[in-house]
Amino acid sequence: MIKIALIEVGAMHDECLHSQIQFLKHKNHEVTLFCHSDLEARVKDLPDVSKIIYLDLGTKIKKYYTWYKIRKYLINNNFSKVIFNSAERNILKLIFFIPTKIECIGTIHNAHKLIKTDYQKKITKRLKKYLTLNDFIKNNIQKEKLTSNKISCYYPIFFPKAKRSLVKPKKEIWITIPGGFDFNKRDYYIFKNWQIPKHTKIIFLGKYNNLEARKFIIDLKSHSSFSSFIFFDNYISNELFHDYIMQSDFILPLIHPNVPYYDLYLKYKISGSYNLAFAYKIPLLIEQSFSHVEDFEENSIFYNYKNINNIFNIIKKNSKEFYQNPKWEFEYQKEKYLSFIFGPKI
Repeated sequence: MIKIALIEVGAMHDECLHSQIQFLKHKNHEVTLFCHSDLEARVKDLPDVSKIIYLDLGTKIKKYYTWYKIRKYLINNNFSKVIFNSAERNILKLIFFIPTKIECIGTIHNAHKLIKTDYQKKITKRLKKYLTLNDFIKNNIQKEKLTSNKISCYYPIFFPKAKRSLVKPKKEIWITIPGGFDFNKRDYYIFKNWQIPKHTKIIFLGKYNNLEARKFIIDLKSHSSFSSFIFFDNYISNELFHDYIMQSDFILPLIHPNVPYYDLYLKYKISGSYNLAFAYKIPLLIEQSFSHVEDFEENSIFYNYKNINNIFNIIKKNSKEFYQNPKWEFEYQKEKYLSFIFGPKI
């Protein structure tokens, strides 16, 4: 049995943990999860973890004390591998507390950080391998020679089984937009001129907790189809969130060429919307400029964001069979992940 530390020192990306734990479980490896204390409510019920250690990172002194405790724990318990769930800036100091005899591997969520970013170069020197969250990101890193480290990808598209409590009306179409309001990432203003057909609901699965989002919703109240929009002003439970996703007809990332972060999503990072769609095999509605990405080519309906009202005509004409590639199955992703972490012979 190999002892593995899975570490997340940030207060996000917990959606990637379950898949990795399940992959490792199938070889009976012992996984200890170290994670930010803010994640406790979201990870405390994760199955198949040997132990969860919550990290108090409230001050600089507490951080350094925590890094020392992690080092001591890894040494005293004979860990052989550390997998960083997020191998970016917040591990910069911690990674040098890890004994050099322990192999370090990490997932990079923002691959553009590999371009002339001093702190990422330091992290890269200590890591043996990088993981990304999609083939197109890995391919772009290799094409642009952004790192000499070994690199692969995995798809964290497996989640604990969620209970269903929602009753979806017959003939109703649900288009969901997962995640909090982020105007740097998503083009919400597209809805101002979008005529929504009857029996179609646009569901925003994230609370509107900033001024720009509140203003957008107030302005949207004058929309002729305002009753077609569903918003949440409070935290959405994990079970309710996944219930909406499972019953969605389409998932809409809303990443268009006119948003500030468009270029990053075109080459170097993914939206969590993608993995939710892949997890439940829901077709994506994607802007046509992403049509070169293999995963989208197979599993998406493309539209021109400048002619958004044509999208429902495109949907009606669609004849694609989605999710035919074996890469969407657990066994495929598990074997690919384990082979990269442990080498060809596991």
